[in-house]
Amino acid sequence: MTASDAFGQVLGCLVSARWRELRVNALVGHPLSEGITETQRAVLQALQGMRLPATQVIPCVAVECRDQADHIRLGLLMAAEQLHVACRLLLVGREMEARRRLEDWLQTLLRLGRRAGLKLSVQECDHLRGQLVRLPALLDSQLALQRAVDFGGLSSRIVLVLGMHRSGTSALTGMLASSGLDVPGDLMDRPDDVINRKGYWESEGLMQLNDQLFSSLGRHWSSADQLPSGWADCEAAAVWRRSLISQWQQSCRGLSHPVIKDPRLCVLAEGLRPLLQSDAVRFTVFLPIRHPLEAARSLQAAQGTDLLRGLQLWIAHVLEAERWSRDLPRQIIAFEDLLQQPDAVLVQCRHRLGQETVQEQDQASSFIDPALRRQTARHREEALDAEERVWLESALRIQRRLLQPDADDPLLQRDLDGLRPAGGRPG
Repeated sequence: MTASDAFGQVLGCLVSARWRELRVNALVGHPLSEGITETQRAVLQALQGMRLPATQVIPCVAVECRDQADHIRLGLLMAAEQLHVACRLLLVGREMEARRRLEDWLQTLLRLGRRAGLKLSVQECDHLRGQLVRLPALLDSQLALQRAVDFGGLSSRIVLVLGMHRSGTSALTGMLASSGLDVPGDLMDRPDDVINRKGYWESEGLMQLNDQLFSSLGRHWSSADQLPSGWADCEAAAVWRRSLISQWQQSCRGLSHPVIKDPRLCVLAEGLRPLLQSDAVRFTVFLPIRHPLEAARSLQAAQGTDLLRGLQLWIAHVLEAERWSRDLPRQIIAFEDLLQQPDAVLVQCRHRLGQETVQEQDQASSFIDPALRRQTARHREEALDAEERVWLESALRIQRRLLQPDADDPLLQRDLDGLRPAGGRPG
């Protein structure tokens, strides 16, 4: 990778509000060519340090020409201030002025790069300007989340339990709650429910918001494997994000470390990305994985969903949750381990959260009751028709890859992307 390639990647993150990705890349470092100058390295490091509300320290730039160093430092200061002013304008609803400031910000960054010898092609610059169109809406969501943390009582640490329906998400959330984590104050109350006898551990308000978004997109959670192209950038998604933050404030106000669970968030995770990329909250993801046929049969028993639809939903939920949580702290959990080794799973989860000790561990792990399992993976597998077998084989390939020891390996993730359905067929 050349220094200019790295510059293009950094700008791509900036104009897409991918702050967390910037930070991760800064820690890992770019495999830059040996010919990079100290000036170019300093510029890249400064841009990777840019944050909302743009208060980063501008580093000294050591170059042969003092005037050039001063110009670069001035450019960095100008860029930081332009971003900060744009955010202030968004906070008071002056979007058009904010857009103009962001256009000036990008121009400043491009000029800064040229002065440091970091040149992009005309096509690359045009692509960045195209991405800039979406930036105000992304920043608006991130600023709202920051305000919720700073002034609205929302914790800066949130656990998201993702996973396909009927895959142990409720059991895992209940166990985490029993171990000392917090749950929303508006949990679904279904006292006569015979499906989840120990509760769903799900926010009623969140579930309703997610169902409203599906409805506005002309979908239902049971058809959520095929959301409209570009849905995450539409106005309905922006309204949903703002409502989501308000709902989190309302149901999680004052909670130290809330656990938020709703399987719908798996297929809606792309729309969540501006919030996941924000520096305002440290999100940790737990993703239980159950055998796809077992989950589909359980969904059939609970909701009457046919097996083919259940397998298609399993693939969509699991792949989307995995894809959009890749650069977050996360733990992928085998459903079998959750049932048979709850103590070990609980220790893994708390370790992922940086909490080595578990309060009331025996009580928490005893929340898991293997006797509530009603479906087994190989039950009547021979009864599947040809199309169901095709989807099941694809789902099993995904399951095997996800449960390998290092699911965060880039090559493994590339394999998973290759298994993504295309044209309505499994990969």
